[in-house]
Amino acid sequence: MRVVRLPGIHHDASCILVSGDEETVVVDPGTSWYQANVLERIEAKLVDQPAISKILLTHRHYDSTGATKHLAEHWDASSHIHSDGINALRGGDLFTTWASRFNSDMPAFNAEPFEDGDLFELGGGALEVIHTPGHTSDSCCFWIESEGILLAGDLIPKRAHISRWDLPTGCLPDLVESIEYLLKMEIEQLVPGHGETIVGSAAVLAELEQQKQVLSQILEAKGMRPEEWPRPHPTCNWFTPEPPLAE
Repeated sequence: MRVVRLPGIHHDASCILVSGDEETVVVDPGTSWYQANVLERIEAKLVDQPAISKILLTHRHYDSTGATKHLAEHWDASSHIHSDGINALRGGDLFTTWASRFNSDMPAFNAEPFEDGDLFELGGGALEVIHTPGHTSDSCCFWIESEGILLAGDLIPKRAHISRWDLPTGCLPDLVESIEYLLKMEIEQLVPGHGETIVGSAAVLAELEQQKQVLSQILEAKGMRPEEWPRPHPTCNWFTPEPPLAE
């Protein structure tokens, strides 16, 4: 199995290519803003690799799905998302896909539904769907067991950044439970939705533990940051003796 992460352009999610002996799939192609650029970047990585057969989506948000219609038509590939996200994509929903946040339309397309536990066989390996709601109700990870690689989507947006649950269909308790589920797995590499890959089981475990701790504190405080919650880094640096407007 060959896994290639293409860092997202601007707001785009990371685009991930997974190639087996027989098929290649694209995970989260990004927004429609840069779809021509994304197409070129992907095809440059397909030398001596099987053709793209499917586009798999971790969740419905525009920064992960906006380019899907264009790319699926170009490759004559099928598109797939958890069943909870089907109607939002079919209707080009500006609200729950969060396309309105990007001042963009949401290109509507028909996707095929998958469910927790479904397998996408690529030849020599497979991607297993793990339903991990919280960021959205349809959020899923893809598990490549043969390689110990988890494609986490925006459940883990990047190292030291917690996922958002305050968007349409998001749920903080579900988010905590989803991370608790990942903590039971033996993950060697975790590919976040936007940041660099976290490599090594110890590093992955430490990141998941930290994310769970922070989110659990927020949950206990009913969605508010506890006053005593330490900030790992200052939010800004002052170059005057006293911060302006300080009381």
